[in-house]
Amino acid sequence: MYLKKLKMKKRKGFTLVEMVIVVVILGILSSMALMKYNNVQENAKMKADYATASTIATATIVALNDGKVSGNSVNVSELVSKGYLQSNVKCNSTGKNFDITITGDSVKVLSDGKNYYPIIEEASKE
Repeated sequence: MYLKKLKMKKRKGFTLVEMVIVVVILGILSSMALMKYNNVQENAKMKADYATASTIATATIVALNDGKVSGNSVNVSELVSKGYLQSNVKCNSTGKNFDITITGDSVKVLSDGKNYYPIIEEASKE
């Protein structure tokens, strides 16, 4: 009877190998979740940049129609000073300023050489 109790006592709980396996599996799962979370953050920054660029383009078009800006380029601080934007905004993904180029009736918004407005089809598939 004493041996039976001793054997049952040893059977309770987990071995060190089982615990290490569980910790390794949890580590792998958490690293996959962190990688996925990082991708979600990058996509959110890009989509916010596209929305901001669209707002900047709209403000530029309105300023052009009002005759408040002229030429082939405008900067964001000029739109802010004339009341077409509320604050000076920067690109979330690059941290640099937006560059606005006016060609005829079309407006392009770029930052660090990347086109944010109008949205090119390849960029919207990401």
